[in-house]
Amino acid sequence: GGTEPPLSLVSAWQTDSYPHGIRRNWGLVVFTIILFTLTVSAVAARFWVRFFVQRNPGIDDALIVAALLPITGLAIATCLAGRLYGFDRHIWDLPPDLAVQSRQIHMVIAAMYMVSTGLTKISILCFYRRMEVGIIKNWFLYTVWTAIAFVFAYMSAFLLTLFFGCRPTSSYWNKVDPSWAKTHQYHCLDEGANMLVACVVCIVQDFIVFVLPLLLLRKLETSRRQKIALAVIFGVGFLLCITSILRIVFIYNIFYRTYDTTWAATPAYVVTAIEAHLATICASAPALKFFF
Repeated sequence: GGTEPPLSLVSAWQTDSYPHGIRRNWGLVVFTIILFTLTVSAVAARFWVRFFVQRNPGIDDALIVAALLPITGLAIATCLAGRLYGFDRHIWDLPPDLAVQSRQIHMVIAAMYMVSTGLTKISILCFYRRMEVGIIKNWFLYTVWTAIAFVFAYMSAFLLTLFFGCRPTSSYWNKVDPSWAKTHQYHCLDEGANMLVACVVCIVQDFIVFVLPLLLLRKLETSRRQKIALAVIFGVGFLLCITSILRIVFIYNIFYRTYDTTWAATPAYVVTAIEAHLATICASAPALKFFF
């Protein structure tokens, strides 16, 4: 599987052996819009509580607001991919120019996903420092700073690999056009392997980010009800680990089991949208206890 099918398969795609004219419905678009609406609402409520009610905003709030920009880009790109850029149909139904555009929008989605989840994780880790007084030991503070550096380094490495993994960079999207690939010299890293490694690292990061607060629950000077609420809030974070595992399954299928990358990408985009939006909502949840 992968993004560069053999010419014999490309020729076979034009026969009646493969179904033609099948289109997906609006499910991906509607689902993404719902997630995005919930996410914007959660961040807006957090902004109002921290800036105008509690009047104690911090760097974690600034980061989560900043994360809204790539989240918005991710939502828009996912909707466009699902209706205009070929991800609603089989790869063999895409003319070469649309196949190239599908790779361009895929790059945008990958970049927006990485920046949004990276900023969200760093925001959550910075929030942990707000609970520092009286309950956090030095080892915990050092762990938080190490985790922040880990997330930032991973985000930077992923983006560098994404944009410069192919030489020239334009071959990242042009290589899916057989006529272009036959007449141009280019070199690309193993995209499938890079994506799988990125997913594994993402799972490790999710586990670290959402396990850390559980170590503090017994020491929190608050009511049992609030402790339970905090445990539930961050327990939801483990759902992100599950979505990351599902992404591994779907990405493996895209790059190693099928050349029908546009059709197979839809499930991966669903869990990507869930992970990015749910992470932002989860990061805003502690501030939202004001409403309950």
